[in-house]
Amino acid sequence: MKKILALIAGILFLMVGVACAASNVTFEWDANSEADLAGYRLYQTQTPGVYTFGDGNQVASTLTGTETVTITGVPDGIYYWVATAYDTKGNESEPSNEVTANLDTLAPGAPQTVTITIIIKVQ
Repeated sequence: MKKILALIAGILFLMVGVACAASNVTFEWDANSEADLAGYRLYQTQTPGVYTFGDGNQVASTLTGTETVTITGVPDGIYYWVATAYDTKGNESEPSNEVTANLDTLAPGAPQTVTITIIIKVQ
């Protein structure tokens, strides 16, 4: 499995008029083109740089051909995420760069949905 590098392409905040108790966070990325790619895993923490990797420890995972995932009901707070790719043998890539968001649904005009776009490139 080759090392992947993820670059933040942009963070978009979709504004809605009604605040809620939790946020939905959507992640999008460009597909990895390796022939043996099986899918992607997304990891979440509230402590920057501290992750437990491996199947079963991810907050979300997708199969090849799905380059978006939404985590629903994320409570207010500061969160950090990284993505990895894994192949058909279970080998997992190095994590992407870390992205972060400060979710505060109680702030006036707070977004209900946060979309984070990541570009994952094989290195």
